[in-house]
Amino acid sequence: MPVKRLQLDRITGKLVESPKAALFLRGPIPLDWLGSAAVLPGKTLNVGIALWWLHGMTNGKPFKLTQKALQTLNVERDAASAALVRLEQAGLIQVVRQPGQRPTVAMVVGGVGVRFSESGGK
Repeated sequence: MPVKRLQLDRITGKLVESPKAALFLRGPIPLDWLGSAAVLPGKTLNVGIALWWLHGMTNGKPFKLTQKALQTLNVERDAASAALVRLEQAGLIQVVRQPGQRPTVAMVVGGVGVRFSESGGK
């Protein structure tokens, strides 16, 4: 059964289907971080923006890179993997990889990242 979001129409007093909210980036996003990612090749900046989007939704905690985030910013899986390596080598992110799972990412801002636990999670 599909679920619909409803809101009260103040004029008619009836419940009507509410429009989907537009996706947005939550800031602040350090411009020097974006500048560092922008000089890296390929789709690295696109992946960086996807990471900041997910970072904003998780309130700064480590997160899994999602296919939806990559599709939204037109990034293929292979390009995303290469971009994660470049961002990690540049010191902009920390990544924990486990076989068969999506990578867990923590953003590094001002040389400080979120610490991962021994088990590889947050």
